[in-house]
Amino acid sequence: MSTSAPTRTDGYAWGHLCSLVAVGVGVAAACAAAEGAAEPSIRWLPESLRLLVRGGNYGRMIRLRDGRVMACFDRGGHGCVALSTDDGTRLAEPVRVATFPHGVATNCELLQLHDGAILLFVNERPREVGEQRFGIRVYASRDSGASWQDHALAYQAGARPENGCWEPAAIQLADGEIELFFANEFPYPESREQEITLLRSHDEGRSWGPPERVAFRPGRRDGMPVPLLLGDGSGIAVAIEDQGVRGKLQPAILFSTLELRWRQPCIGPDSPQRWPALRSPPPPRIYAGAPYLRQFPRGTTILSYQTDEFGEAWTLAVALGDPSARNFGTPVVPFRPDAGRACLWNSLFIRDEQTVTALSTTTIGGVPGLWAIDGRLEP
Repeated sequence: MSTSAPTRTDGYAWGHLCSLVAVGVGVAAACAAAEGAAEPSIRWLPESLRLLVRGGNYGRMIRLRDGRVMACFDRGGHGCVALSTDDGTRLAEPVRVATFPHGVATNCELLQLHDGAILLFVNERPREVGEQRFGIRVYASRDSGASWQDHALAYQAGARPENGCWEPAAIQLADGEIELFFANEFPYPESREQEITLLRSHDEGRSWGPPERVAFRPGRRDGMPVPLLLGDGSGIAVAIEDQGVRGKLQPAILFSTLELRWRQPCIGPDSPQRWPALRSPPPPRIYAGAPYLRQFPRGTTILSYQTDEFGEAWTLAVALGDPSARNFGTPVVPFRPDAGRACLWNSLFIRDEQTVTALSTTTIGGVPGLWAIDGRLEP
């Protein structure tokens, strides 16, 4: 969970001034040319800007095996899903899947398994301090989202926000193992520390093994993990927000080979399996948290995060990296929200070989909700 407050920034370096030029259209190629580098870039398409769900929050998308797109989000404190038959341009009427009577069911993530079943991971967050505990619950659909069942309570943390669990996200490996990652304060009741925890399932998410500590920076807060199976088969990259990169929360990458699958020593601050995501990290005073990681079919990786680098309100920044999830370059800003409005809890969806959809909880034209915009990978 992010805890840093936004701050005003001034005196941006040249590379970051390029980002401001790219607001709205996102032409990072101009920056690359100015720096003498030939790099891929994203050309954002202003005409694709659209409201997906009024009042939607924490939006994510996946493509199902039948070709349709499924989105998940929370609205009014309930976990919802909605289908799209036009590549995520529009969503059908949302279906409420998850409700937590003692608080909110939020920060949903989707995963379609090899057998076609769809899992929805939901973060249960109590509204008041009492007996109810923070948890991660799994719902399942075996009819392409027509109906959903409560599948499993994967994990429970403490009853207080400072001892909670947060931000679940999962992948499935070729042999069927599901790896569920989340940020976890529960092991540290006497401090504000937080680790990245892993749970494994070998029965389609019905039961889960004991929690394993994947990454921990003593005295700090590793958070908001998003796993990605790298396309070249080299291993698993997990984007996190890391307080130890340059002071405030900034994006970092954790890595494990498919042979080890995190059965290795916990990734500490000096591990070679942890590195800063951005090739040129912003100044230490800059907040750059809540990362999201995806990969184009041709290998280029793409990272989003929310940051106060470009003004007082947090906004969405997007950068491109190499096939190993390293060297993410100059960030560009896809959205232009209303003045003073933030872009929060963002995500990315690879729509096709050259198109990415960025999703953000923001307010545009006075309308708050889940907004989306498409971008084209060039050249």
